[in-house]
Amino acid sequence: MNPPRMTTITELRRAATLASARQRVADLRERALLGGVFYVFSWALIVLYSEALTLRLPWVLAAGLGLALLGALRFLPSPQLPDAEAADRVQHRLWALLLGMAGLWGALCCWAWIDPAFAASRMITAIGVVSLATAYSQLYAVRRAQAFTGVALMMLPTMTAIALEGGHNGLLLMMAVNLLFLVAVIIRSNREYEAKLDLDIELRTERDRYVRLSRVDALSGLANRGHFQTVFDAATASREAGVVLLVLDVDRFKQVNDRFGHVAGDRVIIGVAEALRGAVEAVRGVSARLGGEEVGAVLRDIDAVQGLAVAEDLRRRINALRFSLPDGSDFNVTASIGIGAFDPKKHRDGDALYREVDAALYKAKAGGRNRVVAVQ
Repeated sequence: MNPPRMTTITELRRAATLASARQRVADLRERALLGGVFYVFSWALIVLYSEALTLRLPWVLAAGLGLALLGALRFLPSPQLPDAEAADRVQHRLWALLLGMAGLWGALCCWAWIDPAFAASRMITAIGVVSLATAYSQLYAVRRAQAFTGVALMMLPTMTAIALEGGHNGLLLMMAVNLLFLVAVIIRSNREYEAKLDLDIELRTERDRYVRLSRVDALSGLANRGHFQTVFDAATASREAGVVLLVLDVDRFKQVNDRFGHVAGDRVIIGVAEALRGAVEAVRGVSARLGGEEVGAVLRDIDAVQGLAVAEDLRRRINALRFSLPDGSDFNVTASIGIGAFDPKKHRDGDALYREVDAALYKAKAGGRNRVVAVQ
């Protein structure tokens, strides 16, 4: 994997936004796991303190099974969330379950209020409507519209039944006041939750930017020497074959700076970095600027022959580069490359391979430049 040439603030914010979307899913799922069982218990209380268990047994059991099923579906494992679209799909599935439960609970409580078989548990029904709607407003204010919808599905059917029956103005007024209070709770809780997520995005963006800056060379966009060394040491510490080290030096780079200026020299470094990235993008590895005009790459899961092919391709890519000048002319550069494969039987550690590859690079320089020399 090659680091991108430079991670922009937009890209960092996109990554932070994805992390925020995943956090929304995690928060919603965690909250969803809390409530399902309480609907079943509350329904059991409404039924047990009435005559419905005797007079409406099949329907009562079917309602209980429906609540239990919707509660159990909340425990389905969450799939992988590779992007924001996947996170949105999971959120939609969770909200469908939560709103389905809210709608079923509202319908059952409305039924319990209307049906004479539940007459003895009317007060429990009213308390059940208000208490679970209150819990819903506090738990699920992570999305304002869905929280409003859920509370409405839970409270309005029973409130409508009470209003149509008449004679319960005090209870109806109290429920209406509670409903307004829950609307205010949802608005405030959602505002606080969104502010927290926005702050998380800003903090993640800044953290990732600083982490990125600590690993990336600002000019070339390649990994810097420190990150490269960490990756190289880890690759060779496993003492497994399949690790190839490539080190490249731009030929006569000082002359480029002296003749065309440092701006032209910087453009050469950027162009060589792009060529290196292009040459190694098909293989698993990390490319880096090692210092000055020297760049390198750690290639994984390839052998010496494959590594040599990558190096030759890189050399040709650099030969093909043209760098324009303000006067309309242009120039090109060449590069010398040393390359070698880690051999656990031969190399005591990564430093031993690095010394051999560095020596191969100097052989390429001494042999006329613009060539690849492999460790023998």
